[in-house]
Amino acid sequence: MTFQVICITGGASGMGLATAKKFASEGWRVILIDLVEAQLQKAKEVLGEDTLTLVADVTQEAQMQAVMASVSEATGGRLDILFNNAGIAPGGLLEAQSTETIRAILDVNVLGVIFGIRAALPMLKATPNALCISTSSSVATYGHATRAVYSASKFAVKGLTEALSLEFEADDIRVADVLPGCIDTPLLRAELAKGSGQPFAESMLERLPQAGAYRLMPDTAIADAVWSAYENADRIHFYVPEEIGDTDRVKVQDIQAAKDEIRQFLYRPR
Repeated sequence: MTFQVICITGGASGMGLATAKKFASEGWRVILIDLVEAQLQKAKEVLGEDTLTLVADVTQEAQMQAVMASVSEATGGRLDILFNNAGIAPGGLLEAQSTETIRAILDVNVLGVIFGIRAALPMLKATPNALCISTSSSVATYGHATRAVYSASKFAVKGLTEALSLEFEADDIRVADVLPGCIDTPLLRAELAKGSGQPFAESMLERLPQAGAYRLMPDTAIADAVWSAYENADRIHFYVPEEIGDTDRVKVQDIQAAKDEIRQFLYRPR
């Protein structure tokens, strides 16, 4: 029996794990790549022994080539979906961020995606109707203050997606991205807790809007978006929630309105 295969980087927790659960429940073969072996083991306990877990640093091209070779061996060269999801999101004023942090953001969020795609490309080419999908962000609609480098990295993913959607047409590989707003993940909870001097508390979620584009969404919404991307060949960008895409549409006509929309979100009273 031939199984459809999805490989997810940053797959051991958060949006990656939620997506893995969704596809496993639909009978897909799930392969997870992550940096933390202990988290991968926990994910495997949740998903089942059929899940293949591989440890790799997405910023190291040689490691990505090696793990993708293992994926190819395990699947007979088949890869229906590559989900480039690994990412980091340190914030702060540009002038205050260390060079080390800046390099880490760009290495993981940009080079990590590029290296993953390059390593998986032979399998994607060999699999009919393959999808290469990456995690961009709402900050790639209009960049957010105190997230300048992170915004730049996610704009890069969005631009890479659009370029490769043309470049890979000849190989029958579809290319898309998912652009999340505020998703309830360990990463978001860690960011909310920063500077408080206290561990994360559920009450911190009250800082987020209760409605609109930046309302809190469950991580399962990302899983649903990836599923939709595989089913829907007519779109490239998948916004979560859909209202995130309004900023892209507004700024084409009125850049100041888009800027005001982001400013209202970022600087509303707490």
